[in-house]
Amino acid sequence: MQLTITTNYAIRIIMCLAETKRVTPAGEISEKTKIAKKSLLATANKLKKANLIVGHKGVSGGYSLSRVPERITLLEIMQVTEGKGKISQCLESPGNCPLPIPNCPLRSFFNEVQQDLDDRFSGMTIGNLLKEQTQNDQVATRPE
Repeated sequence: MQLTITTNYAIRIIMCLAETKRVTPAGEISEKTKIAKKSLLATANKLKKANLIVGHKGVSGGYSLSRVPERITLLEIMQVTEGKGKISQCLESPGNCPLPIPNCPLRSFFNEVQQDLDDRFSGMTIGNLLKEQTQNDQVATRPE
């Protein structure tokens, strides 16, 4: 299982906006995140539609977060870029199971793993990631 590059871009865009704490032009986001502007704009459009970021028009235009970083989870971002994001098609709906047997042990296992993943991703916010990044930066620059 691997997340798409769009998910990676979406997280990087939101992290950048959380760090700048202001309306940030697309060109600046592109430069800071190393995401090609065309890909950045396509991903930002998805994030805007999901109300995770806000687009600002005009000379001072760009993007900003729609809410504080502590209120944006990785699960929300992934739902925008990955869709439902279930690890197996049988979890999408019971009719999708290739082996529709009662009390299927594999479906039960997949369901547990899916719940664990959802809990982990919903428990991690952009705010948490920023704190971790700040702590890591402080450790890296500390003199020995």
